[in-house]
Amino acid sequence: MALDVEGIILKSFNYGEHHKIVKVLTEQKGVIGVFVQNANKVNTKKSALVQPLTCARFNLNPSHNANSDLYYAYSGEVVEYYLNLKLDYENVAYFYCMIELVLKGMEDEQFSAYVYRMLKNFLDAAENGYCSYLLSLIFQLKMLAVIGIAPVIDHCAVCKGTENILTLSVRQGGLVCANCYQQVEPILIDAPLIPIVRALYKIDVEDLPEIELEEELLKPIEQFLDAYYDAYAGFKLQTKKFINNL
Repeated sequence: MALDVEGIILKSFNYGEHHKIVKVLTEQKGVIGVFVQNANKVNTKKSALVQPLTCARFNLNPSHNANSDLYYAYSGEVVEYYLNLKLDYENVAYFYCMIELVLKGMEDEQFSAYVYRMLKNFLDAAENGYCSYLLSLIFQLKMLAVIGIAPVIDHCAVCKGTENILTLSVRQGGLVCANCYQQVEPILIDAPLIPIVRALYKIDVEDLPEIELEEELLKPIEQFLDAYYDAYAGFKLQTKKFINNL
């Protein structure tokens, strides 16, 4: 049965000399594989349909192979190129970090619509000048719940109290008060920074507010997220190596 779907191109692979397979995030079906014939040929319009960080509409046919979940594109058109974003390689790097997180962490289709709308809104925001570094941190915070490793963020993860909150702990899985804090773990997020983390964690991705935060405030949040994903998801984002060298 033919499928008409809009999606964000996450990644592309060469298939033979002239063709490509792309990973596409869709609102209805999550991440799907799409075979685009002759996408590598010179002067073909299909080349635009295989560029990462592009939103496109595809007309697809499913594979005739019962064991394959690959779709075949018989036509398509670009919805948004995001040219302003792509002119800055640092912006692109932060979005590649988000893409890697989607490909590694999103296994359940029930979150497809939420993650698709979030990434689409973030691409639109970055295209209009929103800070891509901040967007990447918000995205990583939001994906914690999608992956199923959300920290306790409203009270102490140990005693459930709300007084004397000292830090956001990787080891103890969330906010920790002064009485429950285990000193074997260094403090990455101290008390003054916790309201900022909570605000970013709960932010409405459909209506992003104007936010201006110094990079020195964001760096500890990034360090916490790196450690948290390593501890609870069991992976490190390879794109971070490139970002750290920028």
